[in-house]
Amino acid sequence: MSVKFKALLIYFISFLFIIIFTFAMFNFIIFKYINRVENQNLDNNFKAVISILNREELDVQRICSDWGIWDDTYNFLLGKDREKYIKANTQNSLKELNLTFMIFVDKQGNVVYSQTDNLDNRTKRELIAELFNKKNKVDLKTLLENDSGNHSGTLMVRGKFFAVGYSPVTTSDGKTPSNGSLIMGRYIDNSVLNYINSIIQCKVGFIENTDDNKTNEIIKKKDSIIAYRPIKDINENMSSSISILMPRNEYTLGKFYFKIFFNIFLVILILVVFIFIYVFNKLILKRLKILNDFIDTVSKTKDTKSRITISGNDEIANIANSTNKMLSKLDYASKEILALSYSDKLTGLNNRIYMEKKFFWLDNEVDINYFIIMGDVNGLKLTNDTFGHKDGDRLICAIGSILKSMCLEDDIIARWGGDEFIILVVNKRSEYVSDLIKNIKKECEKITQFGFKISIALGSAEKYEAKTTEAVMNLAEERMYRSKLTETKSSRNATIMSLERTLYEKNSETEEHTQRVKKLSMKLGKKINLSQDELEELELLSLLHDIGKMGIPDNILMKPGKLTDEEWEIMKRHTEIGYRIAKATPGLAHVANEILCHHERFDGTGYPQGLKGEEIPILSRVISIVDSFDVMTHRRIYKDASDMGHAVEELKRCSGTQFDPVITDEFINLLKEGGI
Repeated sequence: MSVKFKALLIYFISFLFIIIFTFAMFNFIIFKYINRVENQNLDNNFKAVISILNREELDVQRICSDWGIWDDTYNFLLGKDREKYIKANTQNSLKELNLTFMIFVDKQGNVVYSQTDNLDNRTKRELIAELFNKKNKVDLKTLLENDSGNHSGTLMVRGKFFAVGYSPVTTSDGKTPSNGSLIMGRYIDNSVLNYINSIIQCKVGFIENTDDNKTNEIIKKKDSIIAYRPIKDINENMSSSISILMPRNEYTLGKFYFKIFFNIFLVILILVVFIFIYVFNKLILKRLKILNDFIDTVSKTKDTKSRITISGNDEIANIANSTNKMLSKLDYASKEILALSYSDKLTGLNNRIYMEKKFFWLDNEVDINYFIIMGDVNGLKLTNDTFGHKDGDRLICAIGSILKSMCLEDDIIARWGGDEFIILVVNKRSEYVSDLIKNIKKECEKITQFGFKISIALGSAEKYEAKTTEAVMNLAEERMYRSKLTETKSSRNATIMSLERTLYEKNSETEEHTQRVKKLSMKLGKKINLSQDELEELELLSLLHDIGKMGIPDNILMKPGKLTDEEWEIMKRHTEIGYRIAKATPGLAHVANEILCHHERFDGTGYPQGLKGEEIPILSRVISIVDSFDVMTHRRIYKDASDMGHAVEELKRCSGTQFDPVITDEFINLLKEGGI
């Protein structure tokens, strides 16, 4: 990332922070105010709608009261001249009074007569049922009986919203006790809604509630607000709600001004950026380019004697002076740096970089003959896995020392990488190379401090066998691997014997224990009908199942008392160490998993993986039983021996938990048959 880009990025981030801060303040102050205005307008709109509804209710109530305090209506409820009253008063009254229904009810709450306009029978039935529902908080029948006076309100029936009025029926002088009641209602239709919409400049509707406890709800969208507010009906129930769809005029205006504000900020940003780039280029970037070009030239020419001069008294001039000082020191230490860059830190030999440079030189020389010897150390991975990488490094150093002691001073020795070495022999006879390879191998066989046989595979090739040094080296590497393959079979038994010997030297009890386990395991394996291949693996496993104890410290392995929790955790790692040793050792890899699993328990509580039942390899299950039996029946440093009867009882007790129950039964039968 360039300095210009970084500076612009810092400037942009700073400006962005200002915009975000300003936006936050704008949002906090302006939009918060707009939100408050919107809520106030919404509240005023609801009040306006409720006021208009109250006016409609009062109008219906007034008409209902006029009809209720009338001698003809009073006589009608008494049953006098009903046909005449109906013909004279009700047929056209609904349209003239802009009503939807009128219902005459007697003193007992029975409907004497009802007249509706454009209401289907179902709506009419539900309307009457709603008015006289016993669950209502205001019982009209009780109002009748108590002569409670006028009453008005709204009512939602089957999606239709009505303004309803109630009045007791009495004589014109109002002194006669009521003999019934009159209920009138007006449907709040589109004409009323359009009138309300024109007053508050919003879209109003009425919806039926499904929950009596419905609370206020406000939904704010990008350009509008939808709000709901429940209202009490004539029965004092929250059966309906007012819905208002209000445009967000203030919010839209606020956004418009914010866009203007943002665009002004953007124009300012662009202007300032251009000015910033011009000044930054002139005062900083131009001088940085001079410094950069100088450093680039030095890197290409490797001329550490060059110097640069930049005028000024700022950081860039200081960097130029520091660069000159650095070049002076590099010039002084170049030889030492060059030597270090061509050396392998671990062995002190030449490294791969040095050899590649040497090969490049050889490819351009015609009259020089040379041999390349490629070597690969056997057993490095085994050493690393068993004893750790420190011992692996010791092995690498030991091999390096042997190579230096066997070669002449003019031979070039290098560590090519990992466990690979290269020897470059210039202008010598092939007999010298053959003798050198033999002597190196003999010296490697003398290394004994690692507990098992150490060797190195070597292969050589001469200049005239290929066209380039790379091809010569590839030929030497191919011969080295061919040599490695021919040595593998012969070294297998020697490696296994070396591992056994190292283990026995570490713990004398292990040799006797191992031989007994081998004998018992083979008998048990034959009894449970293992194949010949499995028996061979079982024999190898019985000899090396505890090979991982090579990596356990002596103070833990030979401790006479009980191990601490920390020591026991270290001891348990011997299965994993044994697994790694087997994996790294030719001829043992096929029993590595059985070594890893020989302390697993049949019920899944063993270690290290917690395998259960037949997840545990069968050879591991066999070794687990025989190993435990031998430990119980023979004395150890930390315990005395148990008699065979006690050991058999322990096997039975742990059958199905620690041991495979089927193999345990077979082993116990083998003991009873005297096969041991």
